[in-house]
Amino acid sequence: MTPPKIFPLNLPYCEYGDPVVIGVLIKDFFPPGPVDVNWSKSGNITNFPPSLPEGGVLYIMTSRLSLEADKCPKDESVTCTVEHATNAPQSVDVPCIGPPPCKPKCCHHEPSLSLQRPSLEDLLLGSNASLTCTLSGLRSNEAASFTWDPTGEETPTQKPAEYDHHGCFRASSVLPVCAESWNSGQTFTCTATHPDFEGVLTATITKPPGIRPQVHLLPPPSEELALNELVSLTCLVRGFSPKDVLVRWLHGNEELPRDSYLVWDPLEEPEAGTTTYAVTSVLRVTAADWKQGHNFSCIVGHESPPVPWTQKTIDHNSGKPTHVNVSVIMSEADSTCY
Repeated sequence: MTPPKIFPLNLPYCEYGDPVVIGVLIKDFFPPGPVDVNWSKSGNITNFPPSLPEGGVLYIMTSRLSLEADKCPKDESVTCTVEHATNAPQSVDVPCIGPPPCKPKCCHHEPSLSLQRPSLEDLLLGSNASLTCTLSGLRSNEAASFTWDPTGEETPTQKPAEYDHHGCFRASSVLPVCAESWNSGQTFTCTATHPDFEGVLTATITKPPGIRPQVHLLPPPSEELALNELVSLTCLVRGFSPKDVLVRWLHGNEELPRDSYLVWDPLEEPEAGTTTYAVTSVLRVTAADWKQGHNFSCIVGHESPPVPWTQKTIDHNSGKPTHVNVSVIMSEADSTCY
């Protein structure tokens, strides 16, 4: 029997935020097992089984530990203890290796500034919304400076720089705005400065012109009805712009939970000319509910004028959907904008 020799292994990493990977090489031992490997810190451990090198008679194996970078700073070590039947447990300290200085090629993008519009849910289901200004393509995580015009009623919130996994950092500022200001067509401007570049970057945004969606509510196909099990109601929403849209379903007057139906992402329609979008939603209901005349409604929210919500209702008895335009269907927030 031959006791193992143990050697520390570590893998330098360049990408900020990547895990630290360290390990041990366990070699020149016999018999092949059992070998117990324990690490002083918890993480993602992979023990590769003992193997014989070509032409060799003594075994070799490795153990690898993957840790979040903050659990393994570059000036610390992690202890690995190896126990084999031939001798008492052996321990070795494996140094954590931090990232080398990031070379300019780590970030291939030039700094750029973009503005993200308010979410449609905030605009339609509440009174307050927010704009997000994002400065990306940064080579360092030094603080950026943002200014807004108009400044709004509330103080903007600046988020710390984040790594975007393309070798660059990005920073952002969030400006709370009143939904009425956005809906009125007001223009918002964000200006940013950063030590990575000279001068300023500016981005502007305003509510785009909208095209109202067409809503079609289709009854279950006869093939499904014949099975007398679950049947599908299909809500086809098309011809709208911009592409953000909300789809909700009602059973009678009760809103259904969102995990009870499917809504596909909007797709650009193939027609030439003005760019419009289409989306499909499917609600599965029991054949019994449908045949008993229960009514079901597809409600579509979009920011195009004149009213934000359209409701289509269908039931087995009428066979045809009824159309209703409604200015307010549901509200999840106080209607007052501060």
